[in-house]
Amino acid sequence: MSTPAPPQPWLSIVLPFWRKLREFEQVLPLNAPWWAREGIEVVIALDDAADEQALGALLARFAAVRWVLVVNDQPHDWRPPCRAINAGVRQATGRFVLVHSPESAYVGDAPALALQAALSQPRAVALGRVGFARFDELAAGPGQPQQALQALFDARVPEAPYLRTFYGSLCCAREAFEAVGGYDESFAEWGGDDDDLRVRLEMAGWQLLACTALRLLHLSFEPRDGGEHYDPALDWQRCTPEVAHANGAPQHAHWGRDFSRLARRDAVPSTEALPGWAGPPPAPQPLLPMGSRRQCELCARLLHHERAPRFFCPRCSDAQVPRPLTAPPRIVCVVQVRNQAGWLAGCLAHLRAHVDGFVILDDGSSDETAQVAQREPRLLELLRNEPQEPHVWDERENRRRLLECAQRHGAAWVLPCDADERCETLFLTHLRAIVDSLPQDRLVGLSLDCCECWDAPDRIRIDGLWGRKSRVNLFRLPREIRFDAAPALHGPWYPDVFTREGEVLVSHYRFYHLGAMQQAQRLARRARYRQLDPQRRFQAVGYDYLAQEGASLRLAPIAPWRGYEMASLPLEIASLRAKSPR
Repeated sequence: MSTPAPPQPWLSIVLPFWRKLREFEQVLPLNAPWWAREGIEVVIALDDAADEQALGALLARFAAVRWVLVVNDQPHDWRPPCRAINAGVRQATGRFVLVHSPESAYVGDAPALALQAALSQPRAVALGRVGFARFDELAAGPGQPQQALQALFDARVPEAPYLRTFYGSLCCAREAFEAVGGYDESFAEWGGDDDDLRVRLEMAGWQLLACTALRLLHLSFEPRDGGEHYDPALDWQRCTPEVAHANGAPQHAHWGRDFSRLARRDAVPSTEALPGWAGPPPAPQPLLPMGSRRQCELCARLLHHERAPRFFCPRCSDAQVPRPLTAPPRIVCVVQVRNQAGWLAGCLAHLRAHVDGFVILDDGSSDETAQVAQREPRLLELLRNEPQEPHVWDERENRRRLLECAQRHGAAWVLPCDADERCETLFLTHLRAIVDSLPQDRLVGLSLDCCECWDAPDRIRIDGLWGRKSRVNLFRLPREIRFDAAPALHGPWYPDVFTREGEVLVSHYRFYHLGAMQQAQRLARRARYRQLDPQRRFQAVGYDYLAQEGASLRLAPIAPWRGYEMASLPLEIASLRAKSPR
């Protein structure tokens, strides 16, 4: 005889909960009437056990709601809600799951609208809208609470369905979480987790639906502007996952296991029929198919929201950019170098076929650097600073001299590169097409992602600041070359006029920095910058991070299609490839 299936509600409402007891005490009376209906359970994923007793007492006051309380007994600092949401979804038994914050009050019957939208078509993911307000504003609002909530929402959220307003709630079948492994639990900083989940759901064949009638108001005691917090320059990695499934392979089902102690589980009567409150509305609600913020890994184009890239991209451009009828613009690589003879030869070799010449400044080397430069067949000019002790680093003057020299040699575009850097082959292969696609009538620069190789030439560090570095590595050379306004250290390669009048286009083409790959090099680099900038005047974050490792360290292999010319490396560096960790 088979065991009967456990009772299964229609909707599990999952609330990730971390130190929001005061806010939840205010919101709970507003939402409880919606939650107390048949076929609903409310799952609270309590990520800080310190609130367990007080929260349990609060839940006891609302006995009509079917509660599930899962508790994390391991204390920790704030972290994104990804692990808590996943733990809550693991404990949820509903056919469908609605996720939102515990501080969010419903403006209308949000559970019904969310479930109806999720049922509207196979593999639907309903996305609601969110506004932000304070509790004192709600108390001062007109009439009954629902009227005040509606008035505040209308005042804070534009009627037009802007993408930025469709956050704050998500409803889908539980198997959607199974299909993608839930929220990505590797997130350690605020922001991007919702976009990442949406991209992966889309990759797995689920359809995002913008539900204009599904409305929540996020309430707090302190002011919150509710403005756009998405930054493409920082969040692009979260919107370009390589695979749909996060947190390990699907067969391992690692997601949602961070904590699982059940402090309460109320029985939920099961019904096969859809509850009356969730039935079709008198008038169908508007449901708008919506694309995620998935980005191209190369040109940073929002695939669903930007029709074409702003410069040539082998993935997004329709065809190769037509070459101009006039002579092609001259691309000159500028290099400032000191005592890096071992790195310089390979640097020049990997760029030689892609640029029209090199201007090199030897900043007082005592090794064979100048001789290596003089042997370069595409050398346009070698500039030199005489050796001096102690060595004086003059970044602005060096760059001024290099750019003025490139200008004398007819450069239209400048590609800066240090001796211990390598541009990815993909970028160099398409360099001419990229330049041809950029505006020729104004100052434009292209930023590249700076990837720091770590312990091996085929591994890069991607956590924290390491995954966010970029530099304008290709720019149109202006006539006026002055660096009066540039900082003495860590300034841009482009001159002051570009700062005032130029435009930087963000790309995710790459260049790799290898000069701090080994620990001894990282320690020396940290010591050098501490000496040059002891008061952190030119970099507020300081320089300790240059050599920090610890539990947050995350390394990633360089995918073959994002590689660079390994043969250009010094032999002792190339030999470390076989010893690559992880």
